[in-house]
Amino acid sequence: RRTTARMTPASKQLGTRHVVVTLDVSERGRPALETAVRLAAITGAHLEGVFVEDINLIRVAELPFLRELRPSSLAEEAISAQRLQRELRSLARQARRMLEQVAGEMGVPCSFQVWRGQAVAETLAESFTADILSLAQVSSRVAQRGRSIGRPLTRRHQPAVTTINVLLNDSKAAMRALTTACVLASDLEAEIAVLIPYERKATRKKLRQKAKAALAAYGLSARFIQLSETGLEPLVEGIVLGGSNILIAESGNILLQETGLDQCLDKLACPILLVR
Repeated sequence: RRTTARMTPASKQLGTRHVVVTLDVSERGRPALETAVRLAAITGAHLEGVFVEDINLIRVAELPFLRELRPSSLAEEAISAQRLQRELRSLARQARRMLEQVAGEMGVPCSFQVWRGQAVAETLAESFTADILSLAQVSSRVAQRGRSIGRPLTRRHQPAVTTINVLLNDSKAAMRALTTACVLASDLEAEIAVLIPYERKATRKKLRQKAKAALAAYGLSARFIQLSETGLEPLVEGIVLGGSNILIAESGNILLQETGLDQCLDKLACPILLVR
């Protein structure tokens, strides 16, 4: 079901018309969904939920010589491609119900699609040309590491977002990421932590000045966290210092590309919002 985006003051500021979220029916997928729904509510953007069918997992299930070990009984049996397809269809139905439930609670119209392809974050980021893409680790990728495909989400109290981290650089998209953080932080009454990449002193000073000007337009301030060097571990350290529940960055951020989005999702354990 397609809907027309509603014009709001925030949508004019951000230019956001289309928000996409990858759906995971496990507990770890809910923060990405709730964040995407809230952004769609604030900006009046169209919200689209995507359930990912991992094509590599399906191909593996079709190999006749592979076996799986059932954790409940420790029994070994052939992998059934038909059973896997049934389980994926069941998970897709659960994902759609979860999307419609959370979106319905905030009065946000939404659409849903099942997308079959490689369940790799970089691939997903390239495949969906949304203004904002909210990424969580999808269950079918978890299955490849020997865990269950996914368990249904049980409704429980979710911790409030207290800090939103923004990975900043001098690009226009990165400044839109900061503006997105400002709009979201104002709505959630959350703090903002601005992560400054490992750069020359003059570049760091320039980034701080631009960030402070953008924050001042919303009557906000932020903590500034200087990353000690490039790579995943300094980014993880910065996130820990920020106490973040969300990381926002521009799509195509060099640091995230070098580190790998999947590794970031694994290590950071929080949703990543990519802004174009």
